[in-house]
Formats: sequence, C-alpha cells, structure tokens
Amino acid sequence: MNQELSAANTMKLLLIEALRDKRLDETDKQKIIALADLLGISKTKVEQQLRESMAHTDAVQEAPRHFDGKSLFLSACDYASADGVLTEPEKKHLFALKEVLRIEDDWYRRRMQELSTLCSTSNEELMDDHSDISDLEGFKPAPLIEKIIANIERVIVGKTEVIKQVLTAALANSHALLEDVPGTGKTMLARALAATIDCTFKRVQFTPDLLPMDVTGTMVYNPADSSFSFKRGPIFTNIFLADEINRATPRTQSSLLEVMEERQVSIDGAGFNIPKVFFVLATQNPIEQHGTYPLPEAQLDRFLLKLSMGYPDRTHEREMLAARQNGNPITSLRPIVSRKEFRSIQRYICEKVRIAPEILDYILSLAEALRQHKDLILGPSPRASIALMGAVRAWACLCGRDYVIPDDVKMLANPVFAHRLTLQPHALVKQVSAIDIVSEVLRSVPVPVVRDGHK
Repeated sequence: MNQELSAANTMKLLLIEALRDKRLDETDKQKIIALADLLGISKTKVEQQLRESMAHTDAVQEAPRHFDGKSLFLSACDYASADGVLTEPEKKHLFALKEVLRIEDDWYRRRMQELSTLCSTSNEELMDDHSDISDLEGFKPAPLIEKIIANIERVIVGKTEVIKQVLTAALANSHALLEDVPGTGKTMLARALAATIDCTFKRVQFTPDLLPMDVTGTMVYNPADSSFSFKRGPIFTNIFLADEINRATPRTQSSLLEVMEERQVSIDGAGFNIPKVFFVLATQNPIEQHGTYPLPEAQLDRFLLKLSMGYPDRTHEREMLAARQNGNPITSLRPIVSRKEFRSIQRYICEKVRIAPEILDYILSLAEALRQHKDLILGPSPRASIALMGAVRAWACLCGRDYVIPDDVKMLANPVFAHRLTLQPHALVKQVSAIDIVSEVLRSVPVPVVRDGHK
C-alpha cells in the first residue's frame, strides 16, 4: 500500500467527516479554513476537495449531525501508517489535525507513540520477507557464497577459515565474538562483509562511559507538536560492530541481550523491530584487562561462535603490505550479492538443509558429556545445543551440501561450545582450557555412522 498522508489527503479526511450528512455548519467551515491555513492549501484546492468529498459521501439527508474528531484522527493515523513508515510531513499533518480538532495533548501523545511503534522500520530497512518456500525451488546458494568469500578475501588475506566461520554465524542468523589483539583485521572483516552483501554497517566503540541509550536509542520529546518520537540508536542496522565490548559496563553490555535474542528493542514499553538481516560482531582484547568488564555467561551465550583471527603468515602479510601501497582496498569493494539474496540463503539453510537424527543424537551426546565432565562447573545449555545445530547447517551450506555430516559437528563444536563453559578451580590451576575439554570430549564420544545422509 503506497498511500501517504499528504496535505490533500488530510483535508479530504476532514471534509468526508464533516459531510457525513451532506451538510456543513459554521463549526465545520471554521475547521476546514483553519486546517487549510495550517497545511498551506489554497482556497481553490479546498473548494475542489469539497466537491470531491460531497461526491464520495453516501450519507442521507436526514442523518443526524455527528462529528467524531478522535475517530477522524485515528483514520488519519491508519492512512499515515499504511506503508509502514511515518515521515516528518505526515507528523506535521497529524499535528495540524490535532490543533484543528482540539484533541487533548495526553491522548494525542499516546496515539503518536503507538504510531511510532507501529512504524518502527525505516524505508531503508524494509525488506520483502513474505515469500514462501516455493520461491527457493531451483535456488543455488553455492555460487553466491563462493563470490562472497572471494570478495572478502580481497581485503582479508589468508584467513579463509575465519571468514567462513564468521559467514556461518551471519547465515545462521546469529552473532560472533572475535577475541584477538588489536590490528588483526577484526573491524575490516565486518566492513568487508557489509560491503559485499550490500548491507548497512555501524560501529560503536564500547567505553566505560557508554550508556545503553547510546546503543539502542531513546524517546525524544518534540515541543513543536507535543509528541514523542523514537530516535534510533546505531543498533538499528544490518551489521553492528561492538568494538571492545568488554570495556563497557555490565549495564551497557546488557542492552544487547534483548536485541541479540528477540530481534527487537524495547523502549518505554514499546517494541521496535530491527532489520531481518541482523548480525552482531563483537571484539575484545584478551591481553589488556585494565578497565574491562568480563562478559557474563548470559551475554556469552548469545554469541553463536567465539573466534580468533590470529596473525597472518609472512607470505600473506607481504600481500597485505603490497595491497596497501595504493590505499585501503576496502574503499574499492563493491556489493557482490544483494541483501535480498543473502536473506534467501538464510531461508534456504532454514528450510532446505537437512540434519539426520543420528547427527542430532551426536550433538546431544557431546552436550551431555560436557555437562558431566569433572573439570566443569557449568556445561553447555540447551541454547548451546540449538546453536550448534544451526551452525552446522549453515556450515554444510557453505561447503556446498544440503545435508549435515559428522565432520561439520567436529569442526564447529569448539567455537560453539568452548566459550559457554565454566571451569572448576582445579582445572584453572592446572591450566586446562575449555578448548582442551571440548577436544577431549570430541575424542571420547563415538562418531555416528549416517546412512544415506545425502538423500
């Protein structure tokens, strides 16, 4: 529905309401004149709208006089929100109606807040996500994925496995945590991914004085029309880089909990949806601990994978130096696939990539073995098992298959499980790591034999 609450449409709504019984009294005329003045409509246009409205009304001559200002205002709200976007001109037209109809401020503010909540997605973020499974018939994600990886490798050299794992998290519609020293390309990887799939990208440097509203946004009062509007924070994007996330206070860290899981931001009791394609890539420095706040278990559990970039080898670092002689190659990176195509790959993974019952039992056996491990206080949660299932399906798609094999599970068990484990004190003293424990369990749990997994 592409209609918009223009000045002419606002006047037409008032005229139709005023002419419900094909009569105009003096009060109606005063409202029409006042609204025309506020909207800047000429007398000629008002007369034209009046004739059109009289032609459209079906009321009978004997109908009783009835003018419902609030119902008229709500009709205007429906008209303004029909396309899912509330523009500044539409807000001005609604305020003009409020003034002419003498609607009380409190009722008007509540309606405008509800309207802002309903229209919580901007034009840039609207996506066609109403297609059904038949749209995926004949869809081949492998060529698109190959092009995405190749394009990112123009900037991130010699890190194919890390690129594939980060892409796995994004395609699984989840998030990734990169823990590494500064300067290894974490920010560049996020920017390259956003540029490659034609997505919006925003970066926030997390610091101790950062507030939750600096991330999510807040309600702002507009004294001109006595209304509240939601000012979106940088989290309303497709790819969000939370740089050095462990430098922010727990209060600010927790502002990401809802949006990473529920895909919405709640402000003053109202929920604002984020784009369908949404990926949080957070970084933290494992070396410097001064002025940092370790991520709590609930926050770590929101990340599908925890990865490390690592230093490049000499050959690849030399390639990077050569590429940088003529400027930063990220500036020449162009979209390889559209955001809609990327969304289609996500849907393909969800609806087409199959996982055999034997693989599911294998995931459960790994989780149970970790929960019973003598060196752990806390094993992987059911959310972790679900995360591993989603990750291996995305990884299988990256490998060009529409089915999961046990090697996919073995490949991703450490990145998915290790950061969700809490070690016993004696294990810490012995310098046993979570990765060591997951690797031990992988060796001890029998690998299933999947028959006809590709059929």
